[in-house]
Amino acid sequence: MNSDTFFLELPKVELHAHLNGSLSPATMLELKRFHADSGIEDKTNAFFDEFQIGAGDSRNLAECFQVFNIAHSLTSNPKALALATSLTLQEFQDDGCCYLELRSTPRDTPQMTKLQYIETIIDIIQKSSLHLTMISKLIVSINRKLPISEAEEIVKLAIECYKKYPDVVVGIELSGDPMAGEFKSFVPALLEAKEAGLKITLHCGEICNPEEILEMLKFKPDRLGHGTCIHPKYGGTEETWSTLCKLKIPVEVCLTSNVNTKSTPDYESHHFKLLYDAEVPVIICTDDKGVFSTSLSREYQICVNTFSLTSSQTARLALNACQYVFADNARKPLNDKLLNFIGKHSL
Repeated sequence: MNSDTFFLELPKVELHAHLNGSLSPATMLELKRFHADSGIEDKTNAFFDEFQIGAGDSRNLAECFQVFNIAHSLTSNPKALALATSLTLQEFQDDGCCYLELRSTPRDTPQMTKLQYIETIIDIIQKSSLHLTMISKLIVSINRKLPISEAEEIVKLAIECYKKYPDVVVGIELSGDPMAGEFKSFVPALLEAKEAGLKITLHCGEICNPEEILEMLKFKPDRLGHGTCIHPKYGGTEETWSTLCKLKIPVEVCLTSNVNTKSTPDYESHHFKLLYDAEVPVIICTDDKGVFSTSLSREYQICVNTFSLTSSQTARLALNACQYVFADNARKPLNDKLLNFIGKHSL
């Protein structure tokens, strides 16, 4: 296969992309210019060198979370957030994405409330439908570091926005530093979101914590993020692995993210192969394309080259991912687009 064109032309769905971690150098530069032009003081002392994390970077998983403060400082008001969202959506489409579920944690700043944060992203997603062919949706995030009262507030706002903008808001996720908080504390709020009709995805197994992993699996979310430490080979247990294999919960796999945060030693050791061979649904994702200097096309290429997948297997991987999008009414058009690609390339 032509590595330069095949992966770019392959219609892809991106189901695990954090907005602030997805800001490219070009987008961050635009944000820096925006702040300079608007007269807002820019307190960001570090920029590209501090924000981007490569495979040889010495920072561990916990330290990687600190870099998001840089992006947060650049998206602290509605206009900057709108600019960041608009540019990021365009970049995903330029990379061949036909469907995107962008996720972000709403926060209060001196310039906007959590509700304004969510509605700013929603507004840009709605406007993007006028000039982009990519379908875009929003997953509202809950950071594990937040007090439960704030997590409950975010869930109520997400439900409110889901009812008001059902064509945009599709889910809730729990993410952030896996060493902060306890999953069971967030269960009541997540159940409230689930009962309201929102889909649920959980960052699961980023660190070895079999007891919590089992709790997450038994919660039966619609998808899992990462799933690194579920198999016994990577710090899980026979029970966590057999439970995942039985439930077949789709896993959002982020290869470069896992390697660069040292959750996985290298691409060859990545748990993708175990999931794939066990027929657990896997979706190739970027996680934070800006932080980890990657793209969805690149993640597919890395996966194919590392695990020797054929063109047909690659296309089927993309096709299967369409079954796990949170927007039910988007599945058929996405399926049709992938099937057309497969037919065109005789795969």
